[in-house]
Amino acid sequence: MAKGVRAMMLTWRDAVTTLLAGAILAVYLAFLDGTHLWLISGARGTTVTVLLLGLAGGYVLGTARHLATAADTTAVRLYLAFAGLLAAAALAAAVTGLVTGSAAALAALVVLTISLWLVATVRHAFTLPAYRGGRRASRPAAGQRRLAHR
Repeated sequence: MAKGVRAMMLTWRDAVTTLLAGAILAVYLAFLDGTHLWLISGARGTTVTVLLLGLAGGYVLGTARHLATAADTTAVRLYLAFAGLLAAAALAAAVTGLVTGSAAALAALVVLTISLWLVATVRHAFTLPAYRGGRRASRPAAGQRRLAHR
């Protein structure tokens, strides 16, 4: 690997969340196509499905375990704040969609959920994992295998 080039740090968790994000898009596209599947034929049922798939993705990534601390860098705190805002907006869209049955709220939920997935995946691809104790991971030497960080 060239000096100064960062290796990707994606794990099986990122693969699972990518599948879940794909499922969210498939469900939403089926809804837009006018599917007759009982659960996703209406905006409320599709909202529930997208919400549950999004929650499953968040659970797999486990990002809720990390709370901002004084030891975090400014970049980490900004990322957590941005992801928190996206998550709060997604929750508001989900509640709105469930109460009103609005297709616009469903569209907002899909966009916000996919945005959360994209931001998290890009962050994982270009950053080193943080380990307990506050230290950062080091890159494996050339020819050494890297173990998954999660």
